[in-house]
Amino acid sequence: MSVLSSCQLFQNNEEENAVARVGDKYLYLEDIEGMAGAKTEDSAQFTANYIDKWIKEQLLLQKALQNLPEEDVNFEKQLENYRRSLIIYAYENQLLRQKLDTNISADQIEVYYQNNKENFELREVIFQMRMVMVRNAAPNQDSVKYWLFGRDSTAIYNLVDYCTSFAEKCALDTSEWVPLSTLSNYLPDRQLQYNDVRKGQNSLSDSLNTIYLDLFDMKLRGETAPVSYVSDQIKAIIKNQRRLKLLEDVRKQIFEEGNLKNRYEVYR
Repeated sequence: MSVLSSCQLFQNNEEENAVARVGDKYLYLEDIEGMAGAKTEDSAQFTANYIDKWIKEQLLLQKALQNLPEEDVNFEKQLENYRRSLIIYAYENQLLRQKLDTNISADQIEVYYQNNKENFELREVIFQMRMVMVRNAAPNQDSVKYWLFGRDSTAIYNLVDYCTSFAEKCALDTSEWVPLSTLSNYLPDRQLQYNDVRKGQNSLSDSLNTIYLDLFDMKLRGETAPVSYVSDQIKAIIKNQRRLKLLEDVRKQIFEEGNLKNRYEVYR
C-alpha cells in the first residue's frame, strides 16, 4: 500500500468516527458521551449544543494561534507553575483535613476577645430583643402584642404557635443581637433610624409589614461589640491562625528533613 493511500485510509477512519471537524481537529462521539447531561432525556439537544460550542471554540483557538506570536502561545512554564501550585495546594488541604484542630472552646473565644477588644468596635447599632413581624392584614395583632410583652410560659407558647401560622419573621431568643440593618431590611419602605427603637415595647410599620418588638438592650455604633455577637468571627480568626501555624510548621519540618537527609544542593 502506498504512503498516500495509507494516509487517506487513516483520514477516512478519523472522519468515519467523528461528529465534527475544525481544520485537522476532530470531535468524536465518545468525547461527548462522558459529559454530564449527555445521558438525559434531551441528550440529542445536549449533543447538538456541545458540538456547536466546540466548533466555535476551535475556530477561535485556531484564529488565535494564527495571529499571536509564538512566545505568546508557549504556556509550558505557566502550566508547570500552575501544576506545582495545585499539587502543593492539594497536599496542604489534605494535611489540614487530617491535623487541623477545629475545636474552639468558649474560654478560648473569651481570651481572644479580652486581648483584642479594640478590634471589635461596632460599625452599626445592635439590639437584644424579641421580635415578630407580620403582614399588616394579619389577624389577632393585639394578642401578638400581649403575648410578646408577656413573661409567662403560656404567652410564649401562644406566640410561637401564632408565629408558625402568620409571622413573616420571628426572633424570640433574647441572647442574640440583631443589627439595625437587619431591621431596616424588614421594612424597606421606611428609613429606620436607631432612635426609632427604644427600650421596652415598640411597634414599627411600613406599607406592607408591622414589626412588634420588645427591646431589652442596645449597643451603639463605636461601642465594643459583645463577645456573643462576634464569637463566630473570633472562631474564624482562631481557626485561620491555627491553619497558618500548622502549614508553617509543616514547611519548616520538610525543609529541616530535606537538609538532614541531603535532599537538596545549592550551586554557587
